[in-house]
Amino acid sequence: MVVETTLVAVDGYPGQEKANKLVEKVETGIFTSGKATRVIEIYNESESECITIGASSSTKIPEVCDIVSSYTKIDPDRIQLVAKVGCFPVKQKLHDEVASKVIALGVKSFKRPIAKYEHPVLIIGAGLGGLQTAMFFLQNGRKDFIIVEKLHDVGGHSWHNVANKFTKLQTERGTYHLDYIFADKPVPEEFDGLKYKTWPSRDQLLKMFQVSARQNGLYEYIRFFTEVQKVKPLPDGSGYAAHTCPVRGEEEGELMLTGAVCAWPGNLCNVREITWPGEDDFGGYIEYASFCKVDYRQCEGKNVILYGHGAFTIENVRTLVEHKCKKVFVMCRKRNLCGMKVVSWMVGSLEIPMPGPIMLEAFQVMYDLVGFDVWSAHSVKTDAKRSFAHVSQKTVFGVTDVYFLAGYYGLMDVVVDEIKRLTNGCAQTKKGKKIKCEAILKAVGTVPDFKIDKMLGLKELVGIWVNGDAKRPVACNGMFVEARNFGSFSSGPGFGPLAKMHQWFIDYPDDFDVVRDTMPRKKAGDNPCYVPGATHMLPIFTGMAALPMLQAQLTFLDSLKAAKQKASLPTKKYLADCRAEWEAYIEFFKKNNMVDDRKEPPYPYTEEMVEGWYDRVKMEWMRKAGMIQ
Repeated sequence: MVVETTLVAVDGYPGQEKANKLVEKVETGIFTSGKATRVIEIYNESESECITIGASSSTKIPEVCDIVSSYTKIDPDRIQLVAKVGCFPVKQKLHDEVASKVIALGVKSFKRPIAKYEHPVLIIGAGLGGLQTAMFFLQNGRKDFIIVEKLHDVGGHSWHNVANKFTKLQTERGTYHLDYIFADKPVPEEFDGLKYKTWPSRDQLLKMFQVSARQNGLYEYIRFFTEVQKVKPLPDGSGYAAHTCPVRGEEEGELMLTGAVCAWPGNLCNVREITWPGEDDFGGYIEYASFCKVDYRQCEGKNVILYGHGAFTIENVRTLVEHKCKKVFVMCRKRNLCGMKVVSWMVGSLEIPMPGPIMLEAFQVMYDLVGFDVWSAHSVKTDAKRSFAHVSQKTVFGVTDVYFLAGYYGLMDVVVDEIKRLTNGCAQTKKGKKIKCEAILKAVGTVPDFKIDKMLGLKELVGIWVNGDAKRPVACNGMFVEARNFGSFSSGPGFGPLAKMHQWFIDYPDDFDVVRDTMPRKKAGDNPCYVPGATHMLPIFTGMAALPMLQAQLTFLDSLKAAKQKASLPTKKYLADCRAEWEAYIEFFKKNNMVDDRKEPPYPYTEEMVEGWYDRVKMEWMRKAGMIQ
């Protein structure tokens, strides 16, 4: 189609003298309606800035003006697009198809001014979310912020206090590091000479936080050993008063005035407590499995009941067999599903989510070693044809291979039951069993703290915002699985988009009025108000579609997951690492006379299997899109 254009002389065309200047092009990630077949370059008046959008061959002027308006907050009626044709501007009519290179007259700059506050912005918490929020602030030009952290260093409560020295990241390093949110930053392989392994340990993770925070210049913004006790809005509406106190020494607290408050309080706050009749008579070792409480030397050569079946349980099965316990009885009311390393890597490396039935098929390959049908799990809902699989459980997938290897060799059994009482060296269950054991670890997880609601003055969570206040976001990692399609087993990729929303609405608070009415609302119930369930989060992200520029950045952050995962380790290398670890544990078991002479199980996954599942995932989404029958 020929586009009708008119050659005009535009008075004061400001870009003429810069026509030959090279300008960096910023990809917005925005697409117009219709199938995108080309890229449109849009320059500001002086041609010193350029943004690009995806467009169809028939994209018209009004749609592009609306996009530029959403980007700059300039009334679209004040924006005039002229095509770049050599050294001459060509004015385009409203019904014209947009040229591939246009100048937006009326737009001085695509850079929106950020909100100015009378007082600095406060970030509560120096874990992954708080630090990435600070990094987004710096990237967008904001330096008037303070981070308060009650611990002595960066990394967060979960890695400093809940984990122990044997704890490892169950998912892969590619999606869990501070610089994950920056496309131009490679996946790290070491920090200060300490290798950042495929599945890094607690100490490697803490080193990652420390080195990355230093490299990004974050330490100068952080006040350690400082706890926020209460946040209240100032009467004149100019900001908030944050009452803080030191967590050590006898110094008096401080009243901090702040323009906005980003809270990253975490939800692994306290041990979930449980006791049984007869604990004093048991005569063996009883301890909680988290918060560095366990002395694993007490379990060597002994039968151990590991009570619970969440991610903490999965981690402790590995640690117990590493400490040469005789046998682990995993006792639980319900047997939750856990993931395995290859499937975790596959899900993370896909650009599109993995449908539940394909994921469960991949799960079954490993579950066959322990004789369990994943479709029979309490958390799986499906139909007679198994055309879908909806997984709903109150714990994230613990990711492991050792759990299954231990089960194959009889080093671990799963007992679906509950302890009724304890007697000397014995656990009596509600189903009438008597299990002889010398140690019991309570792997019943952690609970969030209702005091955080009180500290924030939180009555109702609107999206992720305290009482619907755009300048008071609060977020934490998810605690559940609730999905039919799966994009990641790692918590890492979820922090980036949440941190971006923290930064965006504090820098551009007026934008919140656009999405406020679409946000889900939640009050405290079994969990504190600040801890959302999985079903609460989905409407938040879909609601961001009303803000194309923010939505584009969130989409871009989501795309980093597959890119970083693949860049970290290609399929063949990752499988080799998994196989090597598998074989090393078999050798360890045999060397320490922990297993009998049953046949060694080969590592159950191959490159051909992985490639086959990749192809099926792509074909399934093509089918759903109507591209194939």
